[in-house]
Amino acid sequence: MQYLIFKHALTKSEFDIVELLSTYPGQVFDREMIYERLWGFGRDGDNKIVTELIRRIRNKLKNYTEKDYIETVWGCGYKWASRK
Repeated sequence: MQYLIFKHALTKSEFDIVELLSTYPGQVFDREMIYERLWGFGRDGDNKIVTELIRRIRNKLKNYTEKDYIETVWGCGYKWASRK
């Protein structure tokens, strides 16, 4: 299943990350927290997939806006940019 942003589709996992972060703007989520929210606790896998999904989301969003909606908080994780 894909969710459309104009002509560029988000996968379900990408959409779930956008939904999670945008629901709590300004709150920092580390990779592990995002991974557990999307795929559950105790699931075997590498939480580095979150980094790749964030990269893909950013690339898709930049086709429509110059604003960086997903901010990296170095050493901590990611957050949805608060409205300013």
